[in-house]
Amino acid sequence: MRFILAAWFVSPAVALLSIAVDSARAEQGSVDVGLRGAVIIGDGQPANDMIGYGVIGRWAFRDSWHLGVAFDSVTFDYETPYRIVGIESVEEIDPSNEFSRISLMVERRYGRTGSPWSWYWTAGAGFASIDVGENVVGTTPDGGTFEIATTADDETHFILGGGLRRALGEHWSLEGALTIQHHMTDYQLVDLVSGATGSIGSQTPYGLTLGVSFEFQ
Repeated sequence: MRFILAAWFVSPAVALLSIAVDSARAEQGSVDVGLRGAVIIGDGQPANDMIGYGVIGRWAFRDSWHLGVAFDSVTFDYETPYRIVGIESVEEIDPSNEFSRISLMVERRYGRTGSPWSWYWTAGAGFASIDVGENVVGTTPDGGTFEIATTADDETHFILGGGLRRALGEHWSLEGALTIQHHMTDYQLVDLVSGATGSIGSQTPYGLTLGVSFEFQ
């Protein structure tokens, strides 16, 4: 289901990017496409750290202003979900979850005149499809068992950030950015053995991205 939703959202994004490329070329603007890695640091519910990678495309629609679209795939340890419903386990169990996110953004760039360095800020919003994996099964200290089932709604993410870019020749650039993100998270947990329930609400993690891009002119 996650891949179906991702494909459903990526397809129009690719179409929009193609239109953007054509528009940018028609107006003699620039288009850049890049790859990036990301680390997102959370507060432990549902994750401490999230590791991912993505692709991003941006086009200049006026001086120093760019519109962009990105697709990111992120994997993270789902930290001790049994504790959310008030259960202790004889061993620590951190299953693996994933999300796939399509996002749109606006970017304002500064600098580069006579220097390979420039900086920028960016703001955007994304839609994330969550995959929580299988139920979490374990044993309690008194010899009992638990089986935690989790359902997670799709999430809306709001993202603000700023970064630096270093030109490598005429077309290539290295870039890095720091972001603050608000994830509208809604996890519902239930222990199928005891009936105990719990939930995880919205979170505001911080992120770091590092990437490389190629600019078409």
